Amino acid sequence: MSDKVADAPSGLISRGVDYVTESVEELKKVQTPSRQETMRLTGVVVMIIVFISMCLFVMDLVFNWLMTRMIG
Repeated sequence: MSDKVADAPSGLISRGVDYVTESVEELKKVQTPSRQETMRLTGVVVMIIVFISMCLFVMDLVFNWLMTRMIG
């Protein structure tokens, strides 16, 4: 039992070192997108946001009109 307790800190340190080493290796594999790709994807995101905003605006108008008609 005392062997397990004595090995615990070194095992924890070893796992921590392995984690950091593997994280650094994974970060070396990361590729950043080109400026053109970033601009294109940003445009797609902006268009989606505008579309969803317009849908919510129309839904708000419809629900407001319905509530006004019902409550009167």
